[in-house]
Amino acid sequence: MPEIKQAILKFSLEEELSLNYGHKLRGFFANKFEDILFHHHKDDGGYRYAYPLIQYKIINGKPTIIGLEEGAELIIENFLEIDRLLLGDKEFLNPEGRLEVRDKELEVITDLEMPKFKYSFYSPWMGLNQKNYKIYSRKEIKKASKDKQRDFLKRILIGNILAFAKGINWYVEENIKLVPDLEAIEVKFKNQRMVGFVGDFYSNISLLEYIGLGNSTARGFGTLLKEELI
Repeated sequence: MPEIKQAILKFSLEEELSLNYGHKLRGFFANKFEDILFHHHKDDGGYRYAYPLIQYKIINGKPTIIGLEEGAELIIENFLEIDRLLLGDKEFLNPEGRLEVRDKELEVITDLEMPKFKYSFYSPWMGLNQKNYKIYSRKEIKKASKDKQRDFLKRILIGNILAFAKGINWYVEENIKLVPDLEAIEVKFKNQRMVGFVGDFYSNISLLEYIGLGNSTARGFGTLLKEELI
């Protein structure tokens, strides 16, 4: 049961921003700071494909940066340097930033029959990569029974959770129980129409609120809100 450091940096602005400003927030920080965890680009032109330890989101209209472990330390070290935010064609001078640092213990609850945690996707979950999109788009999944669709999405979600765990050096040995209740929606991403999902899932694993699951988590997709049920 690891204890994970999480830094949450929120900026209060004179206007509320829409979710699609997440990638502009990422672009601003990527240009301002050189450390690879801010932008994921290697010096040799390659890309850091591991789970992002710094993520950029718009939550309740506010620019929000989430840092985990080494990413949290970088946020703590550098947040006082932010004397402006340039987000596309919008510039905000001396934005009011509030930093919250949490040390959270993560665990899998195995001694309860019912899932202890409910997670809601604040932003669409982009769970389908090229391979499983082809599987999903076939009639046997897309037009299958609810149970078959649920099992398909469950496997992908558990894979996403394990990718997060690996990214923070947490090797989960316990059995993850998970029940998804999701609905497919159309998402416009990089000027392309893609399939995303909104809704909830219930699980016996304790995750950090505001982290992202799935694809493009650094840009704010798949952001979780957490509720403890028991």
